[in-house]
Amino acid sequence: MAATAPFRVGMKEIYLPNFNIVLTRTPSQPPTSATFLTPLWFSKLDLRDYLYHAYDIRIGPSIRSYVQQSAIRQGQVKDPARPQYKRWHRPRATKRITVELERPFVWPKMPEDLGEWKPVENKMAGVEQQGMQERMGGASDAFAVEEGRRRGMREQARALLEGREKWRPGGK
Repeated sequence: MAATAPFRVGMKEIYLPNFNIVLTRTPSQPPTSATFLTPLWFSKLDLRDYLYHAYDIRIGPSIRSYVQQSAIRQGQVKDPARPQYKRWHRPRATKRITVELERPFVWPKMPEDLGEWKPVENKMAGVEQQGMQERMGGASDAFAVEEGRRRGMREQARALLEGREKWRPGGK
C-alpha cells in the first residue's frame, strides 16, 4: 500500500497507536475540510500518513496546524482546613490540525429514537456482584457492627454527652 500512495510516505511506522486523534464537529467549515485535535508532538505529515494508512482518506494540499493555548486558571485548594494561596497555572495546550479533504465529509444525522443507544440494565450483574462479595468474605458487610455492640456504643456515647462518664483514651 505504501507504493501506491500519491505522496512520499513517512518512515514512522505505527502498529498500535498510543495516542488519540479527535475529529471535531465544526459547522462553520465547508464539508471538504476537517479539524482534528491531536497530541502536541503530532505533525502535519504524521496526520496525513495516519489518515491515509488507517482510513484510506486522501487529503488535499492544504494542511494548517496551530497550538491553542489554554486560559490561565487558579488552582483548587485541596484541603479547606489548611488555608493556602491558590496558585495560578496554565493547563496543557491543545493542537488543532485542519485539513482539506478530497471528498466531502458530511456528519450523519442524529437518530430520532435513542432507545437502542441507552444502556441495558443487566439484572444478573447485581446477583453476580453480591455473590462475589460473599465469596470475598462479606465485603458488603465489612463495616457492619453486631447489634449488641452497637447498643453498647450508643449508651456509651449518650453517657459521654450527658456528662455521666468521662472520656478516657484507649477504652476501659
